[in-house]
Amino acid sequence: MKKLINYIVLISLIVLTGWILIHNNDLSNFTQLMHGTNKVFLLLAFLSMILFWLSDAYIIHKMKKALNIEDNFKSSIKLSMIGEYYSAITPFATGGQPMQIYLLNNAGVQVGTASSLMVTKLLVYQIVVTLYSIFMFIIKFNFLLKEAKLSFPFVMIGCLFNFIVVLTILGLFYNEKLIRKILSKLLLFGNRLNLIKDIKKSEDKLNMNILDYKASIDSMKEDKKTTLILIITTFVQLTFYFSITYFVYLSVGLPKVRYLDIIALQSLHYMAVSLMPTPGTVGAAEGGFYILYSSIFPKSILTFAMVLWRFIDYYFGIIVGGVITLVDFIYRRNNKVTMSMKN
Repeated sequence: MKKLINYIVLISLIVLTGWILIHNNDLSNFTQLMHGTNKVFLLLAFLSMILFWLSDAYIIHKMKKALNIEDNFKSSIKLSMIGEYYSAITPFATGGQPMQIYLLNNAGVQVGTASSLMVTKLLVYQIVVTLYSIFMFIIKFNFLLKEAKLSFPFVMIGCLFNFIVVLTILGLFYNEKLIRKILSKLLLFGNRLNLIKDIKKSEDKLNMNILDYKASIDSMKEDKKTTLILIITTFVQLTFYFSITYFVYLSVGLPKVRYLDIIALQSLHYMAVSLMPTPGTVGAAEGGFYILYSSIFPKSILTFAMVLWRFIDYYFGIIVGGVITLVDFIYRRNNKVTMSMKN
């Protein structure tokens, strides 16, 4: 039932976003623009997305080795893409990790080990993407203030929220008791405002999550070499991801803005829309792109560029991840049938 609701919400948001775009823009020139698109740069945009997925698979594979999980790189690619698919269709991208933990457990990995792997990956990703974006915000402050005035407040809120998350993670590194105390106070405050009804249940869930995070943090402290490799790979992975927009920009024949400027804009766009609860940040991502890049892309090309970027950034992943998820489901189901017939 929950999956059905997610699909209904996702499809509704896609239809609504599509209708708004069609209603407010002349799409008659899309065919002409598509013919005039530089196919080499467009291919590089798709390649950037594929390299992002492969980097993710490498991170998973590297962590499997660190945890003594025997597996091949092909299965890490599969695990990455299935996670990509479920993250894309669930609010706040919450569906990817539970499904990956389930698949690891189904392959014989203990739930605790699988959870540690995914939590560690999440922690590294969150730290790197936040520091990446804040660094870009600092070095490109004047450019962003000039080119992204309208979206500046949303960028600031996104960066601030993610920075608080990183501070919490770092706090768990050095002072677990203090973080527990602060989070418990926040739960009580939420309870007084009637935002949290069952305080006991929330506290139990908080304690369980903190234990998971603490275990992952301890493993990161112990294996500093692997942690450093994960940090560097995640940095490269994010650069591939943020480069998609730059290659889309070049593909429509606009060579004026520098690579680092687009990377800075895209990293902060990511921060701004990451708080949106819609599956795949549908609606927010498109709107954010439209506002943030309105001074970079000419108005006649802006919607077309946004459609190209969004297809590569989001729908391409749903298609590829969906096919891999379906094939994996059929394969596992056939295996179960075969095993039950043998028994």
